[in-house]
Amino acid sequence: MNNMSLSEMITYSTLRIVCKYSDGTVGSGTGFIMNLCSVKEQNICIPVVITNNHVVENSIETSFEFCKATKDGFPIDTEPFSITITGNAWIHHPDKNIDLRFLPLKTILDEVNATGGRIFYIPLDSDLIADDTFLSSLKALEEVVMVGYPQGLMDSYNHKPIMRRGTTATHPKNNYMGKSEILLDIAAYPGSSGSPVFILNEGSYLSGNTLQIGSRIKLLGVLYAGPQFTATGTISFSNLPIRPTPIINIPNNLGIIIKAKKIFEIESMLKNLNH
Repeated sequence: MNNMSLSEMITYSTLRIVCKYSDGTVGSGTGFIMNLCSVKEQNICIPVVITNNHVVENSIETSFEFCKATKDGFPIDTEPFSITITGNAWIHHPDKNIDLRFLPLKTILDEVNATGGRIFYIPLDSDLIADDTFLSSLKALEEVVMVGYPQGLMDSYNHKPIMRRGTTATHPKNNYMGKSEILLDIAAYPGSSGSPVFILNEGSYLSGNTLQIGSRIKLLGVLYAGPQFTATGTISFSNLPIRPTPIINIPNNLGIIIKAKKIFEIESMLKNLNH
């Protein structure tokens, strides 16, 4: 694992989420694994899957596909480990207007271990969340990387998500349209909902006007919506759909992300639940 680049490591942080809904339909989206409430000195953390509320709302059955691991803890990319949970244990972000939900993984991981299963994943750490100080240090135009499963697509042989590059379309320090959101210039399609979006530079990057040698990674936000050009010639902003539908809207290659700092509110919620 020490030889993995940052860009390779984050491919082990995402999961394709496939949901069966109460109305009998099936849809898919993207989620990512994150360790919250970490106490590094005591090796304590709460692993969760984070995605959009609209991906898992009304889901009665949710399936994930992890990567199998060897007994030495190395990934076996071509061998998946599927997990299906029934019911809906997803917990909403404390602000009901924020399109985020999370699922604690501890019980699921304990069951996997108890049955002798071995899975490999690389959780994101809350230290990666871009806070206001970091956002203010960015330029208006920054390259971003999105990792997910647009239209449910993936490298099904190696069980890996699809990575896409884009740029910020509004300054990350600002709240797009008055909300804790950022507009991106990136191709966002159904199935991309819940995709993590990163500031990711490997080798070198510009900090202000200074060229820095090295790498950096920050979780900028979570994709949830995008403007689409409708068949009637109007532009509408809506959650990216999760079920296959006839193509009557034309994506504008723009996406809207919820700023990752809203995850701190989930972390605070978890800390309160555990006291």
